[in-house]
Amino acid sequence: MALKKANGDATAPSTNSKVCTIERMDCAQIERTHAMTDGLFRPIDHKIERPSFHIAQQFKSPGGSTVGLEWQGVQLDITDQQVFLAILRIVSEKSRQLQRNSENSEPWSELVKGFDFSVEQPNILVAKTSLYEICKVAGFSDGGEVLESVYNSIHRMQCTRCWVYLLEGGEIDRRRESSFSLIAHWGMKDGDAYIGINPFLTKAVLGTFQVTYLDMTHIRALRNDVSKRLFLWLSAWSRYDRRQSIGLDKLVKHVWGDLGKDGAALRKRRMKVRTALAAISQLDGWTVDADDDDPALFQIKRPRYQ
Repeated sequence: MALKKANGDATAPSTNSKVCTIERMDCAQIERTHAMTDGLFRPIDHKIERPSFHIAQQFKSPGGSTVGLEWQGVQLDITDQQVFLAILRIVSEKSRQLQRNSENSEPWSELVKGFDFSVEQPNILVAKTSLYEICKVAGFSDGGEVLESVYNSIHRMQCTRCWVYLLEGGEIDRRRESSFSLIAHWGMKDGDAYIGINPFLTKAVLGTFQVTYLDMTHIRALRNDVSKRLFLWLSAWSRYDRRQSIGLDKLVKHVWGDLGKDGAALRKRRMKVRTALAAISQLDGWTVDADDDDPALFQIKRPRYQ
């Protein structure tokens, strides 16, 4: 199943161009809407109190149904995004995926409680890991303050709630509504821990939903929050077989969730996005070019992962 944003961005006509193929050695697998939801992860000002957020977006399923997603919690930043992707990288490995048995019955039950499913428990993927491993995969050091920060990220994501529903004739079909946490964990501060990912992410990793492959080598190489957030969004939006066109202000909105409070803020954000695009263009297999006729329009193509 693939969901397409209801008011999606315009794309350029298909053009034949050489495909750059990269071996899928160090990739996190993420369900597409988690990567493309504006404002779920965003750069924030850490000098002020972390705000709460409530996001509602709609996507089209292949069958033509409109699927609504609503997210609510304390605002997730780019450190949270990196921890999230590291968890997905670990759980994406088939050899790391656990089956429920008598030895892990207690942590599994606690994970289910952590998700707080509103309907009968769906299928979830679970892996055993540690704060140290998550730091390493995310590209962080493993000092005490960093470990505490990663733990806080995991806790924030478990407290982030998602509601999923179908819309029929513009109205929510309550019979098809469900809710769950972004992730859940057990025993994270006690050494080896169990981490679980939500049903949407699980279906993407298992191949039921459309999956985006996120190159961890690339995202670890990017040095600022704007480029990391933009890279995640572009990895889900862009194509490997053709260039697509998108405007600068649309990219600003996809990074921050909005255009800023005034014209000065928008101009600063435009500059940061241009700098981020320049950094992404230096990654293997990525093509980012300003349009010949409109410097605020960009032609973008990503590599193929196999």
